[in-house]
Amino acid sequence: GPAPGTAAGPSDGTDAVEGGPASAQRVTAGGARGRGQDGLLPCVRLGDLRDDEAREARARHGVPDGALADPDAGHPLTIRLLSEVRAALPGPPAPVPVTRDAVFTAYLDLMCLRVATRLADENGLRGTAVRRLAAKVSGQVHEAARRSLGPGQGGLDRESFETLFPCGPAPARLGGGTGWAPAVLAEGLFVPTGSGYRFAHEELADWIQGTHLDLGEALRALVHRRDTPLGTHTRTLPVPHHRIGSVVEALLLLARQHGVPQLALTLEELVHALDRDPHSWWAARLLAEALTRVPDATPYTDVLRLLADGIAERAGDGQPTPQVFGPAFWTAPRVPAATRLDLLRRLVLADGPPHEPGPRHLDTAAGLLVADPRTVQPLLVRWFDDERPLPATPHATVATAAQALLHTHRHRGLDGLTEVLVDSTHRRADELLAVLAEEEPSALCRAVERWARDERPARQRAAVTHGLRTAPHARPA
Repeated sequence: GPAPGTAAGPSDGTDAVEGGPASAQRVTAGGARGRGQDGLLPCVRLGDLRDDEAREARARHGVPDGALADPDAGHPLTIRLLSEVRAALPGPPAPVPVTRDAVFTAYLDLMCLRVATRLADENGLRGTAVRRLAAKVSGQVHEAARRSLGPGQGGLDRESFETLFPCGPAPARLGGGTGWAPAVLAEGLFVPTGSGYRFAHEELADWIQGTHLDLGEALRALVHRRDTPLGTHTRTLPVPHHRIGSVVEALLLLARQHGVPQLALTLEELVHALDRDPHSWWAARLLAEALTRVPDATPYTDVLRLLADGIAERAGDGQPTPQVFGPAFWTAPRVPAATRLDLLRRLVLADGPPHEPGPRHLDTAAGLLVADPRTVQPLLVRWFDDERPLPATPHATVATAAQALLHTHRHRGLDGLTEVLVDSTHRRADELLAVLAEEEPSALCRAVERWARDERPARQRAAVTHGLRTAPHARPA
């Protein structure tokens, strides 16, 4: 088995590879040996396709809309592999959206069957013997994944590869016959690399290897080693950062096999590890990758809140935030808008002064407001109860920051904003309406007209109050 704490990833740093952490393709800089700011080999991270790009990619590959579940519908490798699987089916597939995991499973089964068919043709086998042979191929592929978890770059040396997939006569346990290595290479499941071989698709390799990784041992070696009693002997070896993929896959597998609560507990332990050591690359990266890769991050809201509060607290103490958890991260987890705005409400306490370069969490909230004012306006009004001061902005609080955002970006949905504010009984909503009466009298006149015709007494009272406020600033049309 693999040494505790080891993981697998790309075979070397000079290949263009598909897949990788966070469902992103990584195109590495050919021949570069230095490390980027994130500790990975120099590369360009290519994320999921945009909606229009994904539609075009699916159309080109013959994958109809709705065939892939939403979180995976824009993932390039999943689209491509599903196309191959669908083309090999004898009849139309079931009209049920499938996930990336189902596609990878089906693709691996298909490749093993194709390899077995090649071997059967060469050795004169037919019928059920082919299916038995496909099961043996699958076993060897999984054994290759297990061996790839050992030290190195995540591949197999030539000797190990030829032991698993013989060029000459195969041992009896594999059914005898010849041509295993040529068959595996011909189907493109493995490719030569350097002096050995690796899986052709890095993300598929991470996914398979993740099923064989001892996650508990890996996390103890990579993250929780400070909790190990002094003098404890371990067989762990250094794991390069670019081999994070299979550890992330093992985390995701934890939720599928043992349930969401188990993954939530594991992620919470990673947050505590990050609190103890804010410079822990593995704790930060594993958290970030897992929280952005889960199909629905809602069950992990408590983990996200714990993480956000820790970032704000460390910022208040003058400690740096791991780069991976910058403002852009908080738009990535798949959570409802209300949860996202609540997280940003906690995180604005970590923002630096407005004049400092670089993104702020308040800027992220502003971007969400501009993109979808109807959804975000009422969520920002909820900030009005938060009177905590912003450490880097004198005399400002979370509440006044929300007021300022709503005022600054009012033109994106002015009529909707007046309705949201009149629905609130908070004094800060009334203050903002008073400002709008002076600066946007035409909008307030429209609002007063609506409220005067409303049967609800509260709206009629609002019509009187804000009508009197607006009248001195109104101008004839």
